[in-house]
This record gives sequence, C-alpha cells and structure tokens, in this order.
Amino acid sequence: MTIPPIRSSLFVHEDARRYPALAGDREADVVVVGGGIAGTTTAALLGRAGLEVVLLEAREIGTGTTGRSTAKATALQSIRYQVIANEHGATGASRFATAQLDALAWMDEQVRALGVDCEWERRPAITYAMTPDGRPKIEEEARAAAAAGLHVTLEESFDELPFPTSGGVVLADQAQLDPGPYLAALAAELADRPNGTVHEQSRVTAVKGRRKHQVVTEHGTVTADHVVVATLLPIVDRGLFFARAEPRSSYVVAVAVDGPIPQGMYINPDGATRSLRTSRDRDGREVLLIGGGGHDTGRGSPTSEHYEELIGWASEHFPGTETVARWSAHDYVPADHLPWVGSAFPLTPRVLVATGFEKWGITMGTAAALALADRVLGESDGPSAPWASLFDPGRTRPRGLVSAARINAEVAGRMASDWLRPDAPAAADGSGRRHRDGLLPVGDPVA
Repeated sequence: MTIPPIRSSLFVHEDARRYPALAGDREADVVVVGGGIAGTTTAALLGRAGLEVVLLEAREIGTGTTGRSTAKATALQSIRYQVIANEHGATGASRFATAQLDALAWMDEQVRALGVDCEWERRPAITYAMTPDGRPKIEEEARAAAAAGLHVTLEESFDELPFPTSGGVVLADQAQLDPGPYLAALAAELADRPNGTVHEQSRVTAVKGRRKHQVVTEHGTVTADHVVVATLLPIVDRGLFFARAEPRSSYVVAVAVDGPIPQGMYINPDGATRSLRTSRDRDGREVLLIGGGGHDTGRGSPTSEHYEELIGWASEHFPGTETVARWSAHDYVPADHLPWVGSAFPLTPRVLVATGFEKWGITMGTAAALALADRVLGESDGPSAPWASLFDPGRTRPRGLVSAARINAEVAGRMASDWLRPDAPAAADGSGRRHRDGLLPVGDPVA
C-alpha cells in the first residue's frame, strides 16, 4: 500500500497570524510557556484579568499536540469514568465530569462571543463496542458515566456506521472543532491587549529562581512572579512528572468518502481503536477523520504500518476513499489516570504545570486553564473551582505508585538493554543507525 506524502494536520494552518520571537530581556506578571490549548487559554484568561502576560511558544501557536489531535470537545472520553471511579472513587469521577462540562460550556461561550469560525459543531459523543466481548465495558461505562452526572443513554446500534457494533454509550450535545482558528483567536485577543504579548519561535531552555522566576530562551529572558508550564510534559524537572507518566503515540488519517459519512463522534475501547469524526479539507470538502494505532512512544513497528492499517480499514468499510491528509501526535498517560494541574513543587508554588491529559486535552486542557487562572489570581488561596483539587500534582495513591514503578522499571530495562546491545538497523534511507563508539552507544542522525 502506498501512503500519500501528506503529513500536515488539517488543523495546522500556514496562513495563521505569526508572532515575533522574544528578543532581549523584560518583566511581566506571568509567563505562560506553551501555545497549545492549556497554555493559550490560560494566557487569554489572565490577560483579561489585567495581568501583564507573556506567552512563549517554541514553534507556532496550536501546531503541537493540540493541532495534531482529533479535536473532540467532549465529557465522554472512551471508558474514562469506570477507570477514574475505580481509582479515585465515585466522587472523583463526578468532579472529573463537572470539570469537562464546565470546560465545554466555556469553549462554547468563547466561540460565540469572539465570533470564531472554527467549525464548532455540536455532535453526540459515542463510545461503542466493536465486538460482543466489548459489550460489558460499554455497559459499565454507561453506569459509571451516569453516576458521575452525565446524561448518557445506552444504544443498541448505529445505522450510520457501515459495520456492526455491540452497542454504545451516547452523550448528546458535545462538540468538535478546528482548534487552529480557535487558538488563533485567543492568542490574537491577548496580543492585541496593551498588557499581553505573544512570542513564537521562542523555545524556553530553563526556569530559574524561587520567588522571582527567570524564564530563559535563546534570545532573551522574561522575569515574572508566576510561571505556567503547559508544554505537554513539563520542561522543568520539578515534580518528576516524567517518572509518573507514560508517553503514547497515535495516528490520524483524513479520507474523502464516496458516500455518506457518519456524523457522530465515535471511539471504541475494545480491539484496535477506531476514532471517527468529520472535518473539512483544504478545499472545504467534508472528510472523515479516522484515528487509532496507539502504542508506547518510541516502541513497536514502523509508523508507516499504523497509517497503512488505518487506510486499509477505511477502504474496507468506506469504499472509494481517498486519503487527503495524515498526521500523528503523542500524549502522556498518568499512572493514576488523572492529569496534574497546579503547583509543580512545594518549594516553588508559583511555578504551575498542566500535563497528563491522556489524549483528551481539548476539554481537559481548557479545564486546566480555568483552574490555573484561578490559582494565579487567587495567589496562595488555592484553586477556587470545586473540582480543581482533584488534579493536585502532589497527590499520591497506592495504585498510582505501583503503576509508576512499573513504567520506570520498563524504561530502566530498555535503557540497560540499549546500553549493552546498542546495535540497531538503519532506516530505509541508511540513516539513523545506532552503534557503539568505544564504550559509549551512539546514534547517527536521521536524514
């Protein structure tokens, strides 16, 4: 199978407004590091509150994980509620649901208030069973989601799908969007304020200090009272989040379909994941986004095989398909399946983080921003949202500690194996070879 050489996400727009890189040193009330959904939303909220805000993005606004996701804004997230209830109890699941619904409502308000043309469309979210063996998970999720306060229904079949299912949980009135224009509108609002500044191509290399913090880039430093680090995984070591989360990669293909396209937002928890939603290609044509192929980042088969699998599946169930785009992203899965939002480390309470969205960062990233803005504006009073303490980075739970130990044991084992046996085959073009130079394992760069 030939994979088309189209790698750019439909949600990354080359004609978006661009911002200059930071040049020189300056001061601000708050520095936000990371121009994805969590960082840009936090910066916009704090700018509205009148604080002097500087938003720093290493590349361009919205081109990281947010722009490479499937961009579903929904409180129903596969089978999250049974997992969270099992780990954090019924109260934890209920507070998680409230956070997602609050975020969805806030996003809906912004789209209307700012007049953002971002393909914001209210659609049902469906967690469906691909096989009879997956039916019990669906029934359990229906119970867990309902107990958490979501108005879900359990449906037996879905006529718009061209393949059989074993039922699904449905949550009406959720949303899908193009996050590119949405984040562009929030960034522009901040940049156009006298107290707001946006800098792209400004990669942060260090965050120093305990009271006044220095946020260092290659071409300048911003000194501020508060720092919000929203960079997928925090670039600062405080909190040791890298040791408490597992990176996961996933893939998306956009296909034009010769026939009707399902209008719901679908995902299944059983077997090979197939996430579905509609979108628009560069010509305005309606296309189907198919996501899946998840695996531990850096492990497994060549990425081309995951694209081939998705394209093959699309051709099987939607005859006459044409692949118009493909992309991939990765996210982090916390050991206890809740994100971390708040102070990164007790000794630096004004360095705040948002991470661990477990592939559902559109609503969770927005909820994180609402909580972080409350935290900054409330100073030492802590989070004001009733659900915000659920995501406290300092929380510890026995099951989470066990999962974290497993993750780190696997990483240590892989590192030891690679050190002892570094030889690895090169890529098809002959680049990327790994070998030993004396006692040290080294790698040749990928072309």
